Amino acid sequence: MLNIALATLRTRWVSFAGAFIALALGTGMIAMMALTLAATIGTPHDGPQRFATAQTVVVPADPRGDPAKLPAQLSADLVTRAAAAGQVTEDRSFDVLLQDTGLAVPPTVGHGWSAAAFTPYHLTAGRAPAAADEIVVGGAPADLVGRHLKVATDRSRGEYTVVGVTDQVWFEDALFFTDRQAAKLSPPVNALVSTASEDSVRKAVGDGPLVLSGDDRRNADPDPSGGADALTNAQAMAGTTTVIAASVAVFIVIATFAFVVDQRRRELALFRLVGATPKQVRQMVVAESALIGLGAALVGCVLGSIASGRLNTWMIDNGVAPRWFEIGLNPIALLIAFLIGTGAALAGAGSVALRASRVRPVEALRDAAASTKSMTPMRWVLGLGLLVAAVITGWSISSTSAVSAVNPRKYGMVPLLYTGAFALLAPVILRPIARLATWPLSKIGAGPLIVRQNTLNSRRRTAATVAPVVVAVGLVATMLCVQTAGDRTKVDQARQQTHADYVVTPKGGKQLAPETVAALAAVPGAEVTTVAPMRIYIANTDGQVLDSLTGQAVAPAALGSALTPKVIEGSLEHLDDGFIVVDQKTAKGDDLTLGQRLVTWLPDGSRTELKIAAIVQTGLGTDATFLSSAHTSTGSGPDRAWVRFASGTDSAAAAGQLAAALKGQPVKAAPVAVYFEAMKAKQKAQTQTAATVILGISVGYSLISVANTLIMAAAGRRRELAALNLAGATKSQVLRVVGAESLLAVVIGSILAAVAGAAVVATQRLSLVQLVHGVPLTVPWTPIWQVGALCTAVAVAAAVVSAWRVTQRRPIEVLGMRE
Repeated sequence: MLNIALATLRTRWVSFAGAFIALALGTGMIAMMALTLAATIGTPHDGPQRFATAQTVVVPADPRGDPAKLPAQLSADLVTRAAAAGQVTEDRSFDVLLQDTGLAVPPTVGHGWSAAAFTPYHLTAGRAPAAADEIVVGGAPADLVGRHLKVATDRSRGEYTVVGVTDQVWFEDALFFTDRQAAKLSPPVNALVSTASEDSVRKAVGDGPLVLSGDDRRNADPDPSGGADALTNAQAMAGTTTVIAASVAVFIVIATFAFVVDQRRRELALFRLVGATPKQVRQMVVAESALIGLGAALVGCVLGSIASGRLNTWMIDNGVAPRWFEIGLNPIALLIAFLIGTGAALAGAGSVALRASRVRPVEALRDAAASTKSMTPMRWVLGLGLLVAAVITGWSISSTSAVSAVNPRKYGMVPLLYTGAFALLAPVILRPIARLATWPLSKIGAGPLIVRQNTLNSRRRTAATVAPVVVAVGLVATMLCVQTAGDRTKVDQARQQTHADYVVTPKGGKQLAPETVAALAAVPGAEVTTVAPMRIYIANTDGQVLDSLTGQAVAPAALGSALTPKVIEGSLEHLDDGFIVVDQKTAKGDDLTLGQRLVTWLPDGSRTELKIAAIVQTGLGTDATFLSSAHTSTGSGPDRAWVRFASGTDSAAAAGQLAAALKGQPVKAAPVAVYFEAMKAKQKAQTQTAATVILGISVGYSLISVANTLIMAAAGRRRELAALNLAGATKSQVLRVVGAESLLAVVIGSILAAVAGAAVVATQRLSLVQLVHGVPLTVPWTPIWQVGALCTAVAVAAAVVSAWRVTQRRPIEVLGMRE
């Protein structure tokens, strides 16, 4: 059978070219994404980074015994005790903002110059800072030396002269001051480097802080994970894209190989007539598929390795991955892609070969002449199984975790299942949709009637064209509907729970300056609510740490007036400074109850006891945790201020007063409606960036599959088109018929994709209506019709061009040719 398979491939290589291309590109797509996913797993940078040459490092500890995040600080007393054990260097880390640097990535964190020696940073040009107005810029070009830059911190703004630049490090973009100036800009000491041994320092400082040496020094790094945390977004994108790409590739490869074998049913019937057993037929088909699969999968792995370099560049340029990210060659990832591609080819060919080998020779010849059966038992099982799984998954999420519906990563299986189900069940729904869509045309003339009957009587060929259209249009419709609705719901929840006229935010920095807050408070008739985000830890009264949360420090009176989260239990009225408000997710996960008292650690290391005054609806953007602004510490200033004017205030006058108060301040003031619309626009841009790679790769492959299928189909329709020509149709009429058939297939596929999209929207709304009032219908029409138009253009062009090529011979010669 292997010899016969090899002979068949040599003599009929044109017929197998389409399958080879589909498998090579499909395996290439899987290989590219598998390599990308593999590159995001693990620890890119081993060992200590920022304090690589330090002997011993002392950092503040959080309540769990891990290194505390900024702005945690070491006390002056502790610094004195550490100095008794050996020479110490104080390290300070604080936010900086540079203006008009011309740098692609300007520095965002400031340090004293003495700490640079422990990374170590190396000067590539210039010298160390010596005066209060001198700085060294990390990772900058040498021509920056001598320039004057404006630098802003939480405490001050000033102009500095660049006297040196250093090499680039992966974990931060730093700006160095003299030690004295760094202490002036940020007095708290965030870490200590000691020349003494770990034991000596630990004896000197006691049990409070963490004393680190050896490999443990990595825990004092800005990113203790060694870069793994910086790859979170890249890993999420790669994981989602890999699942979608693999699913699409496997489905289309199986369908393509099944279509190739199905087109040879007459040939296989003749093979049976000359004495071949069903087993021999299956062996021959599987051997052919294995030979094609091995070669195409190998080519695909090479293509995937080459394409991964382009994807690497795109991910860095679009902020999906950090600038140091690199996709390398991973043998395991390539092997997995190779096995998936080859397995898909064997599965597709084997499923149809099994059906073909069971048919008696005479029945096979008759069945090949009029193809009507297009659903195999396996296809029924898979199609209905995916449909049921989609419904159950969507219903389960709405019943147990409605908030997951706004997260495409957690909800992504629902659109994928619906799209796969409708693509598999396309042959079943194809006939009634085709009848309905062509019923008006059947009365016009012979041409439309031929198009209609060809579509109805050649269900296998039509289904092979429709399936990739359903995948292409369906994935865009379902995935983008989920993403758009989720993003809109997040913004709508925040908007419905905020009652203000204006919002004031820092221009480039992270916090509002105290003078800005004071200026806002002085505006006549304005009610100002500042919001200061802070990382807090909560514990029960026994001291057992329960959770770490992102709290929002606000004035007690603001809750229930300016900010109105939906209350599930308790009340937001008559709050004092001893309250804390948590959301349902936190209450359920940490087993908290209304009125329970919690020990709360604040960012500066201090702790206080707070009482749960209310449990509110789970926040979609961040933790819906609130506490009094009286607990705001140094380094935890407000990042926004909501401004509300008294009812009846003239809007123009209010805007003028606000602008006058903020004149010269480094802030942005915008009407609340404009602010939330800007959030929607930003989310839309982020969605488009994610969709470019997550959906673009799979959609592009689906479009290639559409063209590939039609080209293969044209090669098998030479006799049919020649007979139509002999019956009186001109070549242009034949081409119009073929083009109309492909157009009808795209229309049918788009209708099925629309049904899948509607099912996803309806399923997701079961969850969204639990989160916000008045969930709007959000359908991204533009990308949907663009993909539909692409499918139409590709399908019609591929069908017409391939039909034109096979109609170049005289019809009588074609009918006399062997197959």
